[in-house]
Amino acid sequence: MILKLKIPEKFDFKKTFDSGLFYFFYEDEPVRMIYLDGSFRNVKISREADTLLINVSRLKTKNLRLTQRLNYCLGLNEELTEFYKICRKDPVLKSRIRDIETTRIISAFSDFEALVGAIVSQNNSYRNYRKKMREIYRELNFVPENFTENNLKNMGLGYKLPFLICLAKDFGKKDLNEIRGIGPYSRQLFEIFQKRNYSAFYMDCLTEKIMRERYGIHNDFEEESWRLWGNWRGLAEAYLQRFFEVK
Repeated sequence: MILKLKIPEKFDFKKTFDSGLFYFFYEDEPVRMIYLDGSFRNVKISREADTLLINVSRLKTKNLRLTQRLNYCLGLNEELTEFYKICRKDPVLKSRIRDIETTRIISAFSDFEALVGAIVSQNNSYRNYRKKMREIYRELNFVPENFTENNLKNMGLGYKLPFLICLAKDFGKKDLNEIRGIGPYSRQLFEIFQKRNYSAFYMDCLTEKIMRERYGIHNDFEEESWRLWGNWRGLAEAYLQRFFEVK
């Protein structure tokens, strides 16, 4: 079955995929396996004119829930005009406005998958994060029942191993604040990339370096982030990190 999604003006799917602004894909091509209605299905995404073609294996009829989910994950219905206005006035982001206007962040297919990513990203470079997430995806495909000590113990997860086991056990049963391993940093990542709550914000070494070196800000980072980007500060941070991280 091929699902069709209308894409917004200027949206460049290939550039979005190449940008790395996503938690959705783990291969070098825009393909992945999803767990849907109790079974695994392959998904392949391509573009034809102003439409994204979503080829889903073993899907016999159109699935409205899946279509809505993919629309959400790809951010196709987001209204970002206000954010673009902020970027055009920003001393750093204005030079990358063409990249910003033609791309979107892409959310994980499930909340559990996003939280796994938030834990794996702790104290990790983007390159190593992607490598580890690909391994987890290929072995366990973000099905909570698969996240056992026996399945995870040889993946080189270090201190994060018990966090992932607790996440699988407590997901959907406890508030995020009560799940071991989900601290303020992970919650803010989850808010920005999964809930698309762009007023969320987190401080790490890269964000601090960007604000110091690119904006001349040396303290009061939280307060200054509101001044610079308002309720769009999390999205601004997402783009800045991708533009300036060491690949």
